[in-house]
Amino acid sequence: MYPFNFAAGGESRASLFAALRVPGFDDRDSEMIVGFDVRGAIPSDAGRLRYKILKAELSVFVENNNAFSYDPTPDPLASSYATSDPEYVADTDPSKPIEVWPVAFRGGFDTLSWQETSPFFGGNPLTESVEGVRYCYPALLDNFQQPTDMSRQVRQKLPGSPITVGRLFDGSNHELTPGALVPQGTRVRFNLLEGNSNTYVYLQNAMNKGVLLLSVATLEPTTGGPGGGTGGITYPRIYTKENPTAGVLGLEPKLSITVAYTCDADLNGDDVVDDADFQIFAAAYNELLDARADLNLDGVTDDADFSIFAVAYDELICPS
Repeated sequence: MYPFNFAAGGESRASLFAALRVPGFDDRDSEMIVGFDVRGAIPSDAGRLRYKILKAELSVFVENNNAFSYDPTPDPLASSYATSDPEYVADTDPSKPIEVWPVAFRGGFDTLSWQETSPFFGGNPLTESVEGVRYCYPALLDNFQQPTDMSRQVRQKLPGSPITVGRLFDGSNHELTPGALVPQGTRVRFNLLEGNSNTYVYLQNAMNKGVLLLSVATLEPTTGGPGGGTGGITYPRIYTKENPTAGVLGLEPKLSITVAYTCDADLNGDDVVDDADFQIFAAAYNELLDARADLNLDGVTDDADFSIFAVAYDELICPS
């Protein structure tokens, strides 16, 4: 997802970089959308609450060599503000982390209709501004799964964080040293369960639809686009599944997910509704806007949901 990508779905590598505060371009200017169709492995269309996510891990692999430094920690948003901004804070480490976000859509697209060959937006990037118009964008979700477009998070000073940031590992599964240059072939691993309850619901909805889409992005700035301009390439590039080398070496994006398919009130996915589930329910109930235990699907976990949970708790075993 880059305004000047005229080979959507066919690129052998995906550049990740930012165009911070540049009029006509989003802050998260070049991002990679990764998608997985799980309908052959997990039954779909059973209702969100049937899917309990026990493990969810995304891995992508670095295509360029020693071009950027490893940053394993979230950075304050204000570290991407202009240095003249009174709210600016200095970044204490080199580079910016690689992030993963849920995605949302405009232009009439949704999870099932948007494809890797879909256009960036409805106009011509050579003649029109492309700021805030991309059809598929990194999103912050509320408990109703309503999205906020985080493409221009820096200039709009929007609060909110990605699902998580990537941790980087070499071929021997040793984590890189923070600040080290990142070699080609490095695995970028995202634990998707590090996200909040709204992310968990997003994953459940994806299993229900049978398709999971995620945005891999960064606020690492560049000039001159994918060629790097006069400053060279100082940002991550990621192997795509179309890359021949990735196919040979197994460096395509990968999803590892474990899902328990069980009754709605079995919140931990062990086929019984017991005290362990009650602890999860109580935590969601105390937060109210935590939709993990929203058993009547109204966007909140409240007394109406407790009435449903209590019936299931009394029965203990999930109906077959």
